[in-house]
Amino acid sequence: MAKKLKTLVISDIHGNADALRAVINEEKNVDQSIFLGDALLSGPQAQETAELLHELDPDICIMGNHDEELLDPSIYAEWPAEWVAFNNAIIDSLTPDAIQPFNDYLPSGQYKLGSLEMYLHHGKTDSGSHAALPNATDDVLGTLDNHSGSPIVMFGHTHIQFTREVGKTTYINPGSVGQPRCGKLHACYGVFEGEQYFPRQVTYDPSGWLAALERMEALDPFPDFKKWIRDGLLNGFGIGENEPWTQFAAEGYN
Repeated sequence: MAKKLKTLVISDIHGNADALRAVINEEKNVDQSIFLGDALLSGPQAQETAELLHELDPDICIMGNHDEELLDPSIYAEWPAEWVAFNNAIIDSLTPDAIQPFNDYLPSGQYKLGSLEMYLHHGKTDSGSHAALPNATDDVLGTLDNHSGSPIVMFGHTHIQFTREVGKTTYINPGSVGQPRCGKLHACYGVFEGEQYFPRQVTYDPSGWLAALERMEALDPFPDFKKWIRDGLLNGFGIGENEPWTQFAAEGYN
């Protein structure tokens, strides 16, 4: 009997090396891996995260919106001053070797890996930045793969772990490794055993992330922002304890 390949699926690390390391340590003997985008921005352990990703060496890496910003900082140049300072400091801390692999990240599209035939997408749609949520209409989810009828569609971006069946298509969001938004301090990801998918979570010690954030002198002029970033990690609401994240937290999403 042929061995069932173990496939790790991760997304939205956002410069959280503590979380990524916990996932890698939890899921040993992985045969192949998929990364759905948003690796380094905006998190204080960007260089360390880049090194861990290099060691993991995913078979497929999809370009996320924050990966585009890493390669083209002009995208965020008109953002609020605290975000510009944060992102600039992160990019300035990276070695050229850490940035170079992002030039080879892939666009949304149809991919095959082992026995898995799937459409991969970071998850940001024309319907709105956070349109592909658990309560999205079937039509909105269909825009992720251009209604191609792919058997599996995988995406991230919304930082909520969920799976939806629409017709013959299974839509999978493995959740966020580095910044879940449903009120829990853990790392979310997914694993395929052969063609069977399992959503998973692992807890971790965020002390390294917290220490790295504290060392970021670029944020000293923005103490309230720095505290907001810190609190968002610790309380599990990465962009604030507000809707729709509180709704999904109450409904038990990760």
